[in-house]
Amino acid sequence: MVKKSDDAVNPQVDGEEDVKSSSKKVVKDSSSSNDQPRADAGIPAKSVGTKKPSSKVEEEKKPATSEFEKMIEELGDDVFPLKVGELKEVNVLAVTGNKIWVDVAGISLGFIPEKEMSDVSEVKVGDKILAYVISLENEEGNVVLSLKRADRERYWFDLEKKLKDNEALSIKITEANKGGLIAEYAGIQGFLPVSQLSPDHYPRVQGGDREEILTRLNSLVGEVMHVKIITCERETGKLIFSEKSAQETETRSKLSQLKVNQNVKGRITGIVDFGLFVSLGEGIEGLVHISELSWGRVTDIGKIYKVGQEVEVLVISNDGSKISLSIKRLTGDPWAESVKHLKVGQEVDGIVTKITPFGAFVNLDKDIDGLVHISELSDDHITDPGKVVNLGDKYKFKILSIEPESHRLGLSLKK
Repeated sequence: MVKKSDDAVNPQVDGEEDVKSSSKKVVKDSSSSNDQPRADAGIPAKSVGTKKPSSKVEEEKKPATSEFEKMIEELGDDVFPLKVGELKEVNVLAVTGNKIWVDVAGISLGFIPEKEMSDVSEVKVGDKILAYVISLENEEGNVVLSLKRADRERYWFDLEKKLKDNEALSIKITEANKGGLIAEYAGIQGFLPVSQLSPDHYPRVQGGDREEILTRLNSLVGEVMHVKIITCERETGKLIFSEKSAQETETRSKLSQLKVNQNVKGRITGIVDFGLFVSLGEGIEGLVHISELSWGRVTDIGKIYKVGQEVEVLVISNDGSKISLSIKRLTGDPWAESVKHLKVGQEVDGIVTKITPFGAFVNLDKDIDGLVHISELSDDHITDPGKVVNLGDKYKFKILSIEPESHRLGLSLKK
């Protein structure tokens, strides 16, 4: 945005000629004689009878010439303190309809054309502004500069500083692809990989259906996300964000407040073969392993639970970075209830439900199963349990051990 000054002077009309004329140097011939030979006339001095300079004079002149050449060689491009592609602080002389005229380091007149004016900068006469050098000289001998490109350089500098300081920023999502999200910060495009999304935005899809993943990512286009920078390379234009990193500090703080055996409510964010992912809010996500879903056997999780479903869970472990949850422990353990009346040494009736090389499984009632190890099937040494018990037959067993935590009941057929 450009702000015009009412008393702005168009240097092209009132001042530019003065600036240009003052910058011109007039070189006069040091000799007033018309017949004095000139080196630039192309005629050798010797041919017009001039004396050859003495070697002593040549020796005196050589050091001066060599010193100047040495200075040029040492300074190189710095002889003229301005380079294309650099940022330079300039002083605003005038603001016209389509140009901003500036003084460049007190050595040249420059201007910023309308197409290179910034959308975010308000400029007035007397301001010192940072501009990007596009050209050292146009057809009229003026330096051409840009505010837009200077803004972009400033934004890259700002991004590099945020990376160095581990500072978070907000970005707007503009596109999605199967690998993640495209985002913009001050007109600079960056990438937010799927792996760097927070638990609330991570597209967990059963079976890893790529099209479904893309559909979920597309639903995030237009959103503003709080992220941190994990890669910033100005030279290559590489800019990578992480939403997960931006939430780490806050997430650790929230995680520390969750205690084991605490009941919490959450929302199912993903269903996988080995369990459920549950979001507890504010970037915290835990796992309910399939073995913690029910006291009974679960074969198809998708038939019982759906993504987005609200559930109540119990915190069973929390190491500060990973949290484990349980649904089944919110209700009483039917197995523990069923074995309350049983005691070690007690004799019970049971039916053989499965025979294995290491023993036989026995059902005492609908909720209680026990194991008879091969060494407890007979007083004699045996190698095949099937020669001692038959599948489906009922026998009288003695209880050897009861382990409520692991739901194990040890039995013996020995007399």
